[in-house]
Amino acid sequence: MRRVLRSGRQRFTVMLIPHSEKRVFNLQLNTYALVFAVVIAVAIVGGFVYLATVFTGTDRLANEAGSRLEEAEASLEQVRLELGEFFQVWDEFEATLSGTVQRLDIDGPGREGTPVAGGDLASLLDLDQAPSGELQELQDLDRVIASLRTAMGPLADIADVLDLQQQLMSDIPNFWPVINGRGIVTMEFGPNIHPIDGVWYMHKGIDIAYSAGTPIVAAANGVVTDSGFDTISGYGGFVEIDHPYGFKTKYGHMLRVNVNPGDEVVQGQTLGTMGNTGTSTGSHLDFQIWIGTENIDPAYFLKLSTPDFNRRTRTR
Repeated sequence: MRRVLRSGRQRFTVMLIPHSEKRVFNLQLNTYALVFAVVIAVAIVGGFVYLATVFTGTDRLANEAGSRLEEAEASLEQVRLELGEFFQVWDEFEATLSGTVQRLDIDGPGREGTPVAGGDLASLLDLDQAPSGELQELQDLDRVIASLRTAMGPLADIADVLDLQQQLMSDIPNFWPVINGRGIVTMEFGPNIHPIDGVWYMHKGIDIAYSAGTPIVAAANGVVTDSGFDTISGYGGFVEIDHPYGFKTKYGHMLRVNVNPGDEVVQGQTLGTMGNTGTSTGSHLDFQIWIGTENIDPAYFLKLSTPDFNRRTRTR
């Protein structure tokens, strides 16, 4: 212990010698003072190092925050542009909807509450503040939401009209009477030369040729009024169906008949198969449409649901 105390009292002289002729400065320090000075110096240097590290980290975080802010601003700018495009599309949709409901004689949505974009993107890029402090884009979106809610009624009415149209198309004979659209028209409605007698006669329907055994389907919803085998008129196996609105269809020269009088059938339902029965020169279907007692050209109705009808006609 005494040795430690003696070592602590040991003095050291620090000489500061200037390069000029000025007096030399002597500084005497014991061991304790010297250790204390070293500790202070280390603490000061360490403090500077710590502050420099913290400053560097803070600067890095600030740079990263600045980069993220720039990315956020770029994303916001993209959102503004997309909002502008959205409002333009909305204007087009609203105009189309209004035109559609007018054509269908449906009460359309009013103009109240619709967004005022006018197709000008510049007005949407500044994020203008509304008087209430809300962003202008948010107010425009609120208008769109209100307008969409208003448009629900006309859209539902349009859906009802489409349902009625679909029902109508199912009730009138416009469906191609051979399954999966098969077959080709070999003889059209009207004056033709009889394939067996060789004389001019009035063909009351159209002949659709395909292989024997191919399913024949109902052209519309209806009730079977007659079916069987006709040896007198030469139709062979046949089916007659009454449809809504006074329509009637007849299917002749069938190989097999699968329905009976009184059966209710739906559009596209199989009635039997194609054949070569009765007065016939090959496997085909004689398809006829009547309104009341008036015989009409089936092509007028088949073209409604068969866009390629003309290409199905064989060139004579």
